[in-house]
Amino acid sequence: MGRALAPEVVTTARMRGERLGPRHLDAVAPMLADPRVGATMGGVLDREQVAEQLAELDGKWERDGFGYYMWFETATGAPVARGGLSRAEFDGRPEVELGWLVTPARWGEGLGTEVGAAAVEVAFGPLGLDDVVAFTLPDNVGSRRVMEKLGFVYEKTAPYKIYGDHVLYRRRRGAGDAAG
Repeated sequence: MGRALAPEVVTTARMRGERLGPRHLDAVAPMLADPRVGATMGGVLDREQVAEQLAELDGKWERDGFGYYMWFETATGAPVARGGLSRAEFDGRPEVELGWLVTPARWGEGLGTEVGAAAVEVAFGPLGLDDVVAFTLPDNVGSRRVMEKLGFVYEKTAPYKIYGDHVLYRRRRGAGDAAG
């Protein structure tokens, strides 16, 4: 086959991430139904829409050899986040995007940064990518802060799909790495 594959299970100091798929519907549906999440993710989704999204994300794992993980707190087993890497197009250019979503009850605990750091390790380790991007709405200060903590650098603002202007941050291999 010859293409690099991401591990289907990854761990961090506080979480265990496993390949996201349809079996995670009960964990993801409440997150995407929350209006606080919907405010930055293009609106709230009902259970059927989440099921469709999970099937699509599972297909991306099959196609690309990487994707999003469902993150569970190791100490309690509670689902706390969804996130990882996916192919995206931004401003007409194909990219690999780091994306994350933390359950609102756990915002402010650094879980998004932890998910992001694990995904960056996968991107630059097993996948051997040269760079990865992250983007969000300009006023999503929390996500922009996570990007900066992870060593991403603002690159540009451009329209994204139907959602209006988004800010794009990029991190290149070696930038911000302990050894880089």
